[in-house]
Formats: sequence, structure tokens, C-alpha cells
Amino acid sequence: MPELDEINYSRDSCITAIRDYYHFLTKMYLDDSLVIEPPEGGWPSITAENLAGMNKTDEVISLLRQLPYIKEANNDNEQAQGAPWCVFADWQSAADSVARGRAESSDFKLFEGPDICDNVPSQVVSLTMGEAENPIFLLDTELGIVYWYECPSEIRYRDWPEQIEDDPYDWAPEDEAEWRADAPSWTIADFFKLLKSEFLKLNAIPTSPLAVIDVYAGPAPDTDGMKAMLQNIYREHGWPNLEQYRKQECLEAVQKAMTERYPHYLGIMD
Repeated sequence: MPELDEINYSRDSCITAIRDYYHFLTKMYLDDSLVIEPPEGGWPSITAENLAGMNKTDEVISLLRQLPYIKEANNDNEQAQGAPWCVFADWQSAADSVARGRAESSDFKLFEGPDICDNVPSQVVSLTMGEAENPIFLLDTELGIVYWYECPSEIRYRDWPEQIEDDPYDWAPEDEAEWRADAPSWTIADFFKLLKSEFLKLNAIPTSPLAVIDVYAGPAPDTDGMKAMLQNIYREHGWPNLEQYRKQECLEAVQKAMTERYPHYLGIMD
């Protein structure tokens, strides 16, 4: 296992890992237009002033200013998920809402986990933003690692990629050490390799160009066979061989099968 003192944070490497991951998603299911890149000089809405209520370090602000994002949905449109049941944070949209007086930046602290947000330090920021059940990925810009708070046991107890060997009770304040100890962590690069591998193995399965489920959660009512059906459709269309995978044909087949066999799951009325 890598030890904490062997890891270094690099802003450029972090940006590259996140960008590569988002573009990987566009090869499988996500529409290219939903991944948005910062303009030269960074997102103008992301400033220390607009995110003052978050109480974040200058490095966090600088990182968020330069990151690509999965674009936040407008109005009542469905938000694209970037992992099973998971909405990634679009911090440029959040900061723009603050600048326009539509939100308070302090409210966004809750997305670091309602139970732990008061104990998340200023150098740590959430990569996700959504409802209470949304996964919580916390990036530490001093340590160069990502924590997965309340990580599913099926992933937490895997051998690959190797988690960080560390006991936060040896160095962190007690209230902060508590949540760190309860959350497995990986280097930033390894964390996104882990998320990619879930899609490659079809443990993470898109049910549409926007929504993703996983194989770990119990079946929803009247969805017996749905996961196996979807996995077969992706394999039939070449997944996970990216050179052979036929994205558009596959997504059309997924939509057709879901509409015919599981319309209740999609909210389609007969």
C-alpha cells in the first residue's frame, strides 16, 4: 500500500486525471457537449469572494477555477451522472449562482456530507454535489488523495487499486480523524482509475446517456434481469473495447430495451 508521506499533490496532474475521466465517460454514454472546459484564465465566476462561505484555501479555489465540469442541468432537465447514482459538482455553475444572488456559498458546505461538513478542513473540497444519497468524494489538495466517504463495502475491501496506508488518528484533529478513518482513500490518479474500472467491468452500468446504476444495490421493484440485460447489450456492441464499441447504436439499443421491458423504471406510462 502507498504511504501518505510518499504522495505529492500536483494541480496539473489532478486536472488531467479529472479531464481524462470525464472524456472517458463520453466514449461510453455521456454526450460530449456536457463536458465543459474552462476559458483561458479559468472560470470567471470561481473567485475567493464568491466562494467565501466555503472557507477554502487559495489552492482549492485555483483548482476549481481550472477544472472541467459535467455541465449542470437547466430547469427541470435530468442531471447527468458521472458514476453510479452520482452527480459531480459543477463548481462554476455554483459560483455563478452565488454571484447572481441565487445562492449562498456557505450552503455548498453541506455537499461535503451533512454529518461531517463542520469537520472538513479548508484544503479539502467535494468533487460531488447532489441529494443526500449522492456519493461523497472529498479531494485533499495538501495530501493529494481522494476520500470516498461511506464507500460501498464491495469496493472498499478490494485489493486494487491499493488504498492509502494511513492512520489519521496519528496526525489529524480527533473530529477530523474520525471521518478520515471511516473513508478509504486513494491517490487522485488511482481513484479515477478505480471509477473507470467499474465501467469497464460493467459494475457501473449506464441506463441512458444521463443515468448510471451499479451491480451492488438491490434490484428496484420489477427490475429482475435488468442489469444482466444491460450488460449484455453493452458487450454485444463491443464494450469494453473502445476501438470496437459502437456508442450510438448501443445507447439506442439500451433505450429500446428499457422502454419495452422496464418502462416503469423510466417513468414511462402505458
